[in-house]
Amino acid sequence: MEGIFINEAIQKAIQDYLTYKGNPNREEFNTFFVVVIRTLTLIYGELDIVNPYRTNNERGFKENLKKFEYSSEALEQFINNFLTFYQNQENDEICTDLFLEIQKELVDMFVLRKSHVLVSDENLEDFKNLLYTKGDTNPYKFAMYNKYTPNSETILHYLSSKLFLIKHDFVLNENKEVALRADAYQLAGFNAVEVMNMKEEEILNINNKVYHFFRIKDTDINKRSRLEDAIAYYKKYGNTITSGNGYVDLLLLLSVIATGLMLVILLGIQFMR
Repeated sequence: MEGIFINEAIQKAIQDYLTYKGNPNREEFNTFFVVVIRTLTLIYGELDIVNPYRTNNERGFKENLKKFEYSSEALEQFINNFLTFYQNQENDEICTDLFLEIQKELVDMFVLRKSHVLVSDENLEDFKNLLYTKGDTNPYKFAMYNKYTPNSETILHYLSSKLFLIKHDFVLNENKEVALRADAYQLAGFNAVEVMNMKEEEILNINNKVYHFFRIKDTDINKRSRLEDAIAYYKKYGNTITSGNGYVDLLLLLSVIATGLMLVILLGIQFMR
C-alpha cells in the first residue's frame, strides 16, 4: 500500500490489529491504539473498518464511521485526537485529557448505533469491557487506566448518562401526544421522567391532577393553552391563587394591589391624626 491511510496513528493501529488479532494476549494487541480499533470493529463491524484500509478507500472508511449519524465534525475531531495522542505519547499532560476524550468519542459512536439498531446486552457488555475501568482484569489495559485515570469511573458514568438519555428520548417521543410539558409535572410535584415512563392511561390520570393543581377544568377545551398561561403565572408570582385564565388572574392581582394601597392610605390617615 502506498502512502499513509488516514494518518499514521490509524494506519499503525489497523496494521497491528490485523497482525496480532490471532494472539489476543500479546501486548501489541492490547495497546490503546489497537483497543480503539477493536472497539470500532465492535461498533461498525470488522469489514467496515478493515476493508477500506485494504483497498485504500479513505472516504469509505469515514463514511462507514458516519453511518449512524456521527457528524463529519465529530469524526474529524476523533481522527485528530487519535493522531495527537499517538504523536505525544511521552507527554502525560496531553495524553491524560485525550485518553478520556477518545473513549467518550467511542461511547458517542456506540450510543448512536444503539439508537438506530437493536444492541444486545451481551454486545453492551463487550463494549464496556473495551473501555478502561478500575475493574479491568486485562493487565495492559489496567496499567493505562491507572496511569491516566486512576480510581476514576468517569467513562462509565458518561456511558450511563448517554444510555439514559436515548432511553428517555425514545419514551418522550413515544408519549409526546399525551404528555404535558416537563415543567408542568415538576411544578405540580411529579417527577417528569417517571411520568414519561408510565402507560398512556396513567399519564392521562396524572395530567388531570396537574390541571387540578393549576385550577384548570379538565373539561375545558382550551386547557392546554390555559396551562401554558398558568405555568408562566406560577413561575412569575409563585404558588398564589390562579384561575388558569390570564385575564382573571390579572384582575386578582390588581385587586390585591388595590387592597394593599388602600391599607397604606388608611394607616397614613390614622397616623396623621
